[in-house]
Amino acid sequence: MFFIAELKRRNVVKVASVYLVTAWLILQIIAVVSPYLSLPSVFGTVVTVALIIGFPFVCIFAWAFELTPEGIRATREVSEEESIARQTGHKINHVLVALIVVLVVYVAVDKLWLSSSPAIVKAIEVVEAEEEQKVKVLAVLPFLNLSTEPDQEIFVDGLTEELLNTLVRIPELKVLGRTSSFAYKGVQKDLKVIAKELGADYVIEGSVRKSQQNLRITVQLIDAATGAHLFSDNFDRKLENVFALQEDVSDQVAAALKLNVVHQNDRYATALNQLNYVEVEQLVRARALTHKLTTDSINQAKHILDPLLAKYPDISAILGLSAYVATMEVSMTENVSLNEAETIALAEAALELDPLNRDALYTLAVTYDDYSQLTDKALRIYQKAIRVYPYDFYFIHAYFTNLIVKKTPCVELDGFYNSLELEGLEDKYKNRLRYFTLACSAPEDAERYKSTVTTENVERYMEYVDPMQTYKSVEKRYRENPNQRNAFWYYYLLQVLGATNDSKAVLDDIDLSSHGYWATYTYTASYFTDIELPEKNWGELWQALAQNNYFAIYIDDALALFDMAQKQEKLAQFRQHLAGLTPPDVSIEQLYNLYSYVEILYKLGEHQKAISIANEALRLLEEYKHLYPREYVFYGLSKYEFALNLTTRRFDTAQRILNNYPDRSEFAWRHLEPTRYLYRDIADQPVVQQLLSSIEQERTKLREELSLH
Repeated sequence: MFFIAELKRRNVVKVASVYLVTAWLILQIIAVVSPYLSLPSVFGTVVTVALIIGFPFVCIFAWAFELTPEGIRATREVSEEESIARQTGHKINHVLVALIVVLVVYVAVDKLWLSSSPAIVKAIEVVEAEEEQKVKVLAVLPFLNLSTEPDQEIFVDGLTEELLNTLVRIPELKVLGRTSSFAYKGVQKDLKVIAKELGADYVIEGSVRKSQQNLRITVQLIDAATGAHLFSDNFDRKLENVFALQEDVSDQVAAALKLNVVHQNDRYATALNQLNYVEVEQLVRARALTHKLTTDSINQAKHILDPLLAKYPDISAILGLSAYVATMEVSMTENVSLNEAETIALAEAALELDPLNRDALYTLAVTYDDYSQLTDKALRIYQKAIRVYPYDFYFIHAYFTNLIVKKTPCVELDGFYNSLELEGLEDKYKNRLRYFTLACSAPEDAERYKSTVTTENVERYMEYVDPMQTYKSVEKRYRENPNQRNAFWYYYLLQVLGATNDSKAVLDDIDLSSHGYWATYTYTASYFTDIELPEKNWGELWQALAQNNYFAIYIDDALALFDMAQKQEKLAQFRQHLAGLTPPDVSIEQLYNLYSYVEILYKLGEHQKAISIANEALRLLEEYKHLYPREYVFYGLSKYEFALNLTTRRFDTAQRILNNYPDRSEFAWRHLEPTRYLYRDIADQPVVQQLLSSIEQERTKLREELSLH
């Protein structure tokens, strides 16, 4: 009892309590700031051990010493009359209460806000992802010599060293040095034990067997945590040039290692039946480079693929990937190595050899869905691919996007979502799809859903129906990667908004001298402005905009074509060329294409044909509005109804639509200069004047809101 009473008198218990609470708070602070300061995970362990070691010393110090007015003195030297332990105890009580208050506040904030905040959750996910991407440690054990010739030992050790030298060049791996590895030569231990002693995540072991001039080199890659074989193969070689042989086998093993540990990509696994590991790893690397979506990265991918295609012209994996890279090159850069027909031929050749080649299927589908007349053909390819590769989101994304462009009713969008094998998709993809299907049918439910999810960019697909969302997405993509595609779309939207100065700054990122799509689209987007453009004749522009037998020319491009034909006296050729194209179907799905076609027919003097098609389209719009009133508004179909009534010269109807327009802010996204040119023959009509005035007012308002100039 005396000991306990003395502990209390000397404030040891109170000091210990303050120490423990303070230590706990220190550890919490370290847990929060360590990821942002890039502190190693061992830092927290070191601090924890230090605090544990410090605890008994603090208690001993509190027992042996006392704070007095003269300073710290040994307790035994302080008489009871001189002691102020009671007053010190009260002060410690105040400190302890303050620390407990801080502790309670921290716990409350952590439970009620930090743990559920999307921003914090996202930060934690980022940190966890970075942890997962930490450099893996690899140990290469000395290969076993299974031959009867003792001299062969030198070759086997040399092979191990060559492999070490090759693998150490892989930046994603930390390869343990020769001294560490060769310490286990001839040691008989369980691989898990060896890996633990070396601190390795993966272990490579192997053996060499010789029969006269024939060698069989067996290599295995083992996951140290599970003991599972990630890779095992034999390499049969002739013993001719020893150094070349060692280098060759080392390169093959390095490539196999990267496929299994670094890339973790089995897309081209079946190609190993025809290609070696180095060549398959080159395919994976070429695809990864392509996905950076820059001119330089796609050029690097082509530099890898072109020699492979020349060497193996009849291997599906190479043909399909070459077609895919060619498509991405045209889609993202200023270069055009293959025209559309050549790219399709590559993809079709790949599919003849392997009907399920993913790169070829995707290439054909994205090529066809550029043309409204071929969208159904593209959708059938996407459906086939989704059945075979249910977790490949490239196909799901493209198919869903096409459903949106086709103005698919909400219930059908929902049906598609529910038909997917959702358990195999990442949450961010599921959430984006789900949000859009809800936004289509029940906007309030969509907003509630958005408030519950923590994944990024849940409104991803709204850019296809909401112009403001389109602008935000396009600007973000341009800021992150100013390739030709992203630069054009940002330039175009700035032009539409009348942000002349800002658009000219972006124009510097576009190569107008190239023969790619984006140079052509930039030319037509600038055609009715005062921007100085390179000389171009009508035939060149037609060839660039009409690359096959289908009419797929946007209204701004079509108007530039018409004006140039008129100025260069090429209208007769224009009519002849247009008649040779397959026109869009009169359908809701092809409205955006149909509208452009109708306006050009009217401009070329084919009034009766244009009005007949426009009337048929208006009838379909009326039916759609009756069947799907919610979708009619959601997809913004009023703009087509308004425009087609102007085409048919129903000015009163157009005026009524304009007066009751669902969202007048949409007018900001109509390109004023081409619109003024389109309606110059009826510019005296009040409805046209009101339209042009509304466009100018709304885009001025939006420029101010977005701080554009």
